[in-house]
Amino acid sequence: MAAIQKRNGRYRARVIRKGYPSYSKTFKTHKEASTWARQIETEIDQGVIKSSNTITNSMLDKKLSFGEAAEHYVKNHTIYKRNCKTETGTIRTLIRHWGKEYVQSINKAKVFTLRDDLLSRGRSGDTVNHYYNAISKIYQMLQTEWSMTVENPIKGMKRLPANPSRTKRINGETETALLLACSQSTSRLLKPIIQFALETGMRRGEIMGLKWIDIDLPSRRAFLHITKNGEPRQVPLTLKAIQILGDVKDAHPERVFPLSMDALRRYFDKAIKVAKENWKSEGVNPFNDLRLHDCRHEALSRLSDAGLNVIELSHISGHKTLTQLARYTHPSHEAILKKLD
Repeated sequence: MAAIQKRNGRYRARVIRKGYPSYSKTFKTHKEASTWARQIETEIDQGVIKSSNTITNSMLDKKLSFGEAAEHYVKNHTIYKRNCKTETGTIRTLIRHWGKEYVQSINKAKVFTLRDDLLSRGRSGDTVNHYYNAISKIYQMLQTEWSMTVENPIKGMKRLPANPSRTKRINGETETALLLACSQSTSRLLKPIIQFALETGMRRGEIMGLKWIDIDLPSRRAFLHITKNGEPRQVPLTLKAIQILGDVKDAHPERVFPLSMDALRRYFDKAIKVAKENWKSEGVNPFNDLRLHDCRHEALSRLSDAGLNVIELSHISGHKTLTQLARYTHPSHEAILKKLD
């Protein structure tokens, strides 16, 4: 049967039928969710979607490999998630490690070996936890949907501690050098994108997904319909942000910054390389590990320096808890002293 729930202003449809995989997807309207759910039920009735019991039995006859189970999970679960691309990449890596091994043979020892391999290649604790989560979800599918008596190798394992929050600031000479390198890029959009990120604190995906219809210039705000936490929000635009929008208004009739995510990454990496090579000041080169996401850290820290309280900051950033916000906001020592004095 289909169930539709309203969550954070959106509608989540879920189709559950005994003997078949469960399906879920989120929509903007109740009508879209209902239409999709009916389509899934129709495909089940017509035999387009096969019984999970049938799939399981045929696969168990030849013993189910981890690769087969993982591919099935991607095709029937991952594709409906907002982080589809990220989770698919994670599962593809798992398939390269264990694709031909039987699901029953994956145990904690092999998970620990995978963990050590990821850490040796510089992957963070958070990234390793994403792999743990993907493995666990695949085995939950085998247990609940396929009724397989297989042990989840992640059960009882502790997740790795979260990474320490980054404290890098992009100000003064660093900002000047960064914007100079961006202005030398072959993309004329790179510099305004970086400046806009520093002014608004928006995520990269939120900036690149902006359309002119989302911009309310008279009220100086940008509407974000799809965000990381699933809740839409409004971001106030500074006078500098309005000026940046004016500079790119003729770039595209629909999109504010008509550039692909991959292209943005390439142009930014090249600019960082140029800025790093041209850095002449003494001490640690600030471009050694500078990331595009650091612009969001810097923007929120500047807003904190300007005196905005945590409620106002979370309204702009979209963070739901003080703990999340604290990882992104690092007030300057000078700003704190100014308030103390």
